[in-house]
Amino acid sequence: MKKRVFILISIVFFFNYYIAWGQQSANLDDWKAEYQKRIEETIRRKKELKPHFSEDVHFTKPDYIVYIPQVEPEKLGDCYNDHFQVFDKPDGTMFALTCQATCEGAIDQHVAFLRSLDHGKTWSEPKVLAGPSTMNSEVPIASWGFPMVSRSGRIYVLYDQYIPGKVSTNRQHTGLMTGIFSDDNGDTWSQPELVPMPRTKNDSPDLSIPPEWVVWQKPLRLAENDKYLVGVTRYVAPQFHSKYHTVTEFIRFENIDDDPPVKEIQATWFMTDENVLQTGVYCEEPSIVKLPDGRLFTLLRTGTGYPCWSVSEDGGQTWTQPEKLLDKDNGTPFLHPVSPCPIYDWKGNEAASGFYFAFVHNKFDFANKNPWQNRGPLYLIAGKYQPNAKQPIWFAAPQLFVDRPSSQSFYASVTRTDGQTVLWYPDQKFYLLGRIIGEEWFKDWIQE
Repeated sequence: MKKRVFILISIVFFFNYYIAWGQQSANLDDWKAEYQKRIEETIRRKKELKPHFSEDVHFTKPDYIVYIPQVEPEKLGDCYNDHFQVFDKPDGTMFALTCQATCEGAIDQHVAFLRSLDHGKTWSEPKVLAGPSTMNSEVPIASWGFPMVSRSGRIYVLYDQYIPGKVSTNRQHTGLMTGIFSDDNGDTWSQPELVPMPRTKNDSPDLSIPPEWVVWQKPLRLAENDKYLVGVTRYVAPQFHSKYHTVTEFIRFENIDDDPPVKEIQATWFMTDENVLQTGVYCEEPSIVKLPDGRLFTLLRTGTGYPCWSVSEDGGQTWTQPEKLLDKDNGTPFLHPVSPCPIYDWKGNEAASGFYFAFVHNKFDFANKNPWQNRGPLYLIAGKYQPNAKQPIWFAAPQLFVDRPSSQSFYASVTRTDGQTVLWYPDQKFYLLGRIIGEEWFKDWIQE
């Protein structure tokens, strides 16, 4: 009974949270008032759970524990951890970015940085790179940091920098692409500078309001000449529609290996304006893998009840019209609400190995008109490249990966660590963890 009540409360909270996204006020006092009760409730619930953290953190069977929030009154800003981007350098040094806040979208939201010198076994405490570190700071929020490492080892971190008083639909997504770099493994960082970002027909007609966008996966060396490529969610300004609306674009970073200052980073944008990828109201959060034949495959979350896929034959410059994800050609579609559905290469981000894995909730209630449905148990679907198929990756039956009843949003990343593929994920958008994805998940394909 308690479990059902908890799920119901979570669904109601989740629904109300996203409905409130209609268009947020740019007024700071409105922002504080909007979040006051949510912050108080978040802190209360996390404090009640704190005596059980040491047990609860193992619920999802992690092999690595990166960070357990402290939930201390004098250290606000770590009850929410999300957008967990783990990356490394050839020498084995590992780094991570996370978006922290007391709760998602609160006025203390910031980008934090962690480091591991022992292949992910232990990690430093989070260090704030951008945005406020306390609830009372006057520094504007910063969100959704993503990394790139040049051939020389320079670390770039780009993020969405909110401009006070300027909101399109949502504060935490409206902002300027801003970046910093480090040449000493994150000990010191450059001053923030802007990365030029083109406006499109989907942005606010008010030119003082920045674009609304999110890069939710780390860029990978998937484009021509091993250049970094990444997908982008762009939010359509509310003046152009009656509902919350998203589309997908792509960025290729041209000169990262030249170690430019941030303001001289050259980025080429693909699939913009009338060429965006879209299907229905939501088409967002693309993750990309490379196929053995050199094509790129992206998986997108939608509001249709299914994830959708698309392929590119020219290194990410153009993409096919999204189609619903099936287990195989002419097969059964996978059910999924508006929730992260990332896909990764089992042998490494740029391996083009032919073996892939993705995550779905494996359910959707089509009678419910709200596509933002409960993010409950999460299933891994193991896939294999099919060279002659229309859908180039076919998937085995869903396998239960996490059995939590709600709050499972895998804004995750992957590394090859000690010869194994590790999924790094924010359990309940709270604990930062890692789990090895072994061959047991691919038994159906390996035994073929």
